[in-house]
Amino acid sequence: MRSSLCLAAATLLVLAPSPAAAQGNAADADTREVLAYRLTMPKLRQLNAFIVDLRRQQEADPAYQALMKKKKELAALSEKDELTEAEQERMAQLDEEIAEAEMALEEEESEGVESDQSLSAMADRMAADPRIAGALKRAGLAPREAATLQLAFFQAALTVGLLESGTIKEIPKESNTENVRFLQANRAEIETLTALGDQEKE
Repeated sequence: MRSSLCLAAATLLVLAPSPAAAQGNAADADTREVLAYRLTMPKLRQLNAFIVDLRRQQEADPAYQALMKKKKELAALSEKDELTEAEQERMAQLDEEIAEAEMALEEEESEGVESDQSLSAMADRMAADPRIAGALKRAGLAPREAATLQLAFFQAALTVGLLESGTIKEIPKESNTENVRFLQANRAEIETLTALGDQEKE
């Protein structure tokens, strides 16, 4: 697992990197809740199903499909040894359009990220988004558990990455040791999960 491990972009549009972004006692309670959460393979399979569902919804979006089409066209032009003047102009146009489209998607995904990042607020935002709420229901996850599960997985995977890179020599006291060891012991099975395994292989 990479130290830079992050979940799919579709989930990050509703989740913060850490519940510590909240204030006061609520932040402390959220941190304890995330650290106390125990990861299991059944729960990771549900999380995987949720992320895959969101990815499919994104891929079916006309704006996303248009972006992918432009990227494909740009890649084909880039492979040519020689370009006509018209093709050079087209590449410049595609570069600009792709940059604008990606910026629009990033703005959409980051909407609300700077607002209240308590677990309760994150769960409320997930429940309020029809796409996310539907994917959660199909995966059998409640919004608050989904938020807690993702953060617990992210934090444990980050620790595993730091250990494997040699950045740290032992599991920090503030980490959930059982979750870290669980990911280490079940790495092979986790890598078979499309949404979660892809993050490790990047």
